[in-house]
Amino acid sequence: MKTAFLFPGQGSQAPGMGSDLYLSNSRYREAFDRCEAGAGIDLKAACFKGEGMDESSVIQAAIFTHSLATLRALEAEGARAVVFAGLSLGEYTALAAAGVLMDAQGASLVRRRGAVMDGAVPPGTGGMLSVVGLTLEQVEAVIAAFGNVFIANHLSETQITLGGLLGELEAAKPALEAAGARMAVMLAMKGPSHCPLLNQAAERFAGELAGEIFGEPCGAVYSNALGAPYPKNADYRALLCAQMNTRVRWHDCVEGMLAGGVNRFVEIGPGGVLIKMLKRRVCTEISLFSVQDEASMEAFLRAEKEGSA
Repeated sequence: MKTAFLFPGQGSQAPGMGSDLYLSNSRYREAFDRCEAGAGIDLKAACFKGEGMDESSVIQAAIFTHSLATLRALEAEGARAVVFAGLSLGEYTALAAAGVLMDAQGASLVRRRGAVMDGAVPPGTGGMLSVVGLTLEQVEAVIAAFGNVFIANHLSETQITLGGLLGELEAAKPALEAAGARMAVMLAMKGPSHCPLLNQAAERFAGELAGEIFGEPCGAVYSNALGAPYPKNADYRALLCAQMNTRVRWHDCVEGMLAGGVNRFVEIGPGGVLIKMLKRRVCTEISLFSVQDEASMEAFLRAEKEGSA
């Protein structure tokens, strides 16, 4: 089977994530501690107790650390993939999974990324709006009337997330519903992401990336900004900066993986949202797994051993 490992983004976090694996799995614990040292913050308090999880810098480091530590535990049991992809923040976990980033390096980067994003717009002025039931073209036609509403995430054929200023997002909701949206709801996010409102934040983050060293990937890693794998000799700095202030082309990533022959997707990290979206897209010949805690890890490894994974 051709396997892709997928990694979730911000919003997938849950109190207590990883607490069971930290106690029971030495490989998870070792990787968690490496990432915690790299991030330079108390990630045990964040992941296991939910402390500090109102700040993007903490949330992003926590999700990255739990997801990557779960992967390292799976790898110790022989789990392997040839394709890696992550949604938004999850792209950094995918890069670490493929060997482009070191564990501690990635945790440090995403903490700094979150801090830059938190300061992108004044508190309480920006947000994200989830739209379901309209195509990309239909949404673009509606938001053309609003100067500060942008496509942030193209998640699937009819699931799109918008980023923008709160007042304009609220004004866009009835227009989207009138156009046929089944759902248009504000997300619990402190501010926008993946849109031009983060242009200055992306410029600041370029400074954070300037001294970073990137390794060679061990497989295909999908870029959110491209909606396709990073090319050979990729400019990781430029593409990661672009990911901050341009739309995430997740739908293109998924279609590219399917067209490339991926027939097993394993989401590693909290929430299981990416697998839920895939269930609405793929046929029964595609294997889908979500590994986010000790029980789901054991179930996945058992299925692998029995040949059904």
